[in-house]
Amino acid sequence: DALYDIGTGLEVLSPRCPHLFLEMAGLGNFAKGMSVVAARATRLPIYSSFAKEGNLSDLLAKGEAFSTLFNVIGIGVGIQLASTICASMQGKVKCFYLFVPGL
Repeated sequence: DALYDIGTGLEVLSPRCPHLFLEMAGLGNFAKGMSVVAARATRLPIYSSFAKEGNLSDLLAKGEAFSTLFNVIGIGVGIQLASTICASMQGKVKCFYLFVPGL
């Protein structure tokens, strides 16, 4: 999660540094990709520890369904925020710190 948040932060802040835009956005995207790979690699052992009576496929399906549901909800909230509060760069930075705990 921390690596994904760092990647998102780099992407959000990349317009603030136009001379380093490509480097910051690329590094942010790379960090997010690496965090997704790590999350997917560890997901199966975690789900396996919860599986009882051979229901691993049910757990995987439900986990992916919840993940998809919350991604869609997040996109909707993000679109709403982008058109209102986050229209300015200051709003984007404030929203980032509001929604990323621990930074």
